[in-house]
Amino acid sequence: MKWKKQQIIGLTLSFLIIIFYFFTNTISLPERLSLIEGKEQKISIKVPFTFEILCENGNNLLINGEKVQDFVKINLRNPVTIQSAKLGSYNLEWRLFGVIPVKKTKVEVIPQIEVVPGGHSIGVKLKPNGVIVVGTGPISDEKGKSYIPAKEAGIEMGDTILKANGIYVYSAEDLSTIINNDDDKVITLTIKRNGAIFDVNVKAMKNRAGIYQLGLWVRDITAGVGTLTFYHPATRIYAALGHIISDSDTGKIIEIGNGEIIRAKITSILPAKKNIPGEKRGVFVKEEEVIGNILENNNFGIFGQIYEPLENPYYAQIPVAPSSYVHPGKAEILTVVEGESIQRYEVEILRVYKQEAPSPKSMVIKITDPRLLTKTGGIVQGMSGSPIIQDGFLVGAITHVFVNDPAKGYGVFAEWMLKEIVKINENIP
Repeated sequence: MKWKKQQIIGLTLSFLIIIFYFFTNTISLPERLSLIEGKEQKISIKVPFTFEILCENGNNLLINGEKVQDFVKINLRNPVTIQSAKLGSYNLEWRLFGVIPVKKTKVEVIPQIEVVPGGHSIGVKLKPNGVIVVGTGPISDEKGKSYIPAKEAGIEMGDTILKANGIYVYSAEDLSTIINNDDDKVITLTIKRNGAIFDVNVKAMKNRAGIYQLGLWVRDITAGVGTLTFYHPATRIYAALGHIISDSDTGKIIEIGNGEIIRAKITSILPAKKNIPGEKRGVFVKEEEVIGNILENNNFGIFGQIYEPLENPYYAQIPVAPSSYVHPGKAEILTVVEGESIQRYEVEILRVYKQEAPSPKSMVIKITDPRLLTKTGGIVQGMSGSPIIQDGFLVGAITHVFVNDPAKGYGVFAEWMLKEIVKINENIP
């Protein structure tokens, strides 16, 4: 009797272990799957169970090379391939042993979209709507007494000054002119802070040089060097950087008034070390020859229109991969580390995050190319936006470095950047 109880307990535990193993693995079955028209997509779950995949109107869908009439029987011990030559949507239902419903997957067959990959170094000039407050400071009057009128009025670092006395301001010079031309020297500033817009009255004070001031430090432009990710030749809309631009002093997101990109040349590299970020150091080339505008600054980078076509030395055009095509394994990046010459370097995609909705940290990558590691120490500032290519597809862009291990960093899916381009194109008159 005792032996039978032990046998029952053993069988029960074995069953529970199998169920636990099954559900912890099948949970990785995708809820959403994008297929490129005519291209094969592979799913590898490695679960030793037999499933039936059901799909209504699945005649145009091939699973492991078989047409889906009513269902297809598969074993998830082996990879599953899915393919369709016809655009459209399909709803798949995964049933264990053909009986137990486990998960539903929405499959979207999308057209192949090709872009020109980047890697080019670009100079970025971003001009906000108004001027950004980067600090406050005292004003000494003719008697040596100090005042900080802006701080006393409640103006904070990171505020954007949109108007002064109802007049739009675009530079520190605009603000100074309005202040010194005002008769009573009580200046009404229209401020934008965390999305809210309100007015503040500030009393201007005369300094020892006889100039009226508010005790403000402001910036009207942000400039730097980054990397172009790709551009869509039909619309000439580009994507770059892979992450949002924030003000270096305030940490606040810069809302674009207007902006432009120009050619840039890398003059030197400050290599990255553990806990010490590296940097590409560059200069603008032919600053008067603007190569594109900036229309958007968001979590996935900067976007705008290229005025003239740009060429890539390795790829004329390349298809953009849906996120479901990206997998751990070998890949390459395109970037510039000297002059304006784009080079290709080996990397490895270590981890891919399943993202049902756009998010900027989509994958973890590691620089493996000894040439790049010797030159830069890993991922450095200015490398953000460098395109990541895998299996002949543009799969993403470098975005951030791991400060404690600069050979590693995050990348964003190219699919999310492409979606931003589609939105921008819809809003262009």
